[in-house]
Amino acid sequence: MSATLSACGGGGASAPAAAVVTPVTPTTPTYQLAATSTLLTAGVTVGTPNWPDGSTASGGNGAPVAGINCLVTEDYHIHAHLTILRDGNALAIPAHIGLQGCAYELHTHDQSGVIHIETSSARQFTLGQLFAVWGQPLSRSNVAGITGLPVTVLYNDSDTVLEWTGDIGALELTSHRSITIELGAPQYTVPAYRWDAGL
Repeated sequence: MSATLSACGGGGASAPAAAVVTPVTPTTPTYQLAATSTLLTAGVTVGTPNWPDGSTASGGNGAPVAGINCLVTEDYHIHAHLTILRDGNALAIPAHIGLQGCAYELHTHDQSGVIHIETSSARQFTLGQLFAVWGQPLSRSNVAGITGLPVTVLYNDSDTVLEWTGDIGALELTSHRSITIELGAPQYTVPAYRWDAGL
């Protein structure tokens, strides 16, 4: 008598395929320029006045400040731009910063936010030097006397907006660079500017 053994196949049903799960990566909002732009030209005011015109008593008043001297010759002349936003609203940069006691190599003429960089030869200038001539503090906790708000610093070269995460004072002032300091909640649409042909 022989015994026959047979394997049990469990009914022949196949196991369901494992579900493919694609991890979701959080996206960080990117900064972009506003659809409309402001023309930067002599005499225009950008924003609401918030500070008195001119440098403060602790700023430039005729003596060298933070490596910035009184202008002797104007062989090198470029322009940069500064915007300070508080909760999305622009605060006008004062006119006549760096024009007390002498005309400094870094100065403003009006409330446009245009920074005039004029000197005898090309060299590096920084945002911290402008604030020193202005006589105002510049840090992640205090921007020109405004405290208690988050600080985001952006810069725009050739229509590309990037965030500056380093020392604010070390941010270089280069030709036609637009710098935006945001105080408060970040605004992901950054003001856009056009330069007058004379600038």
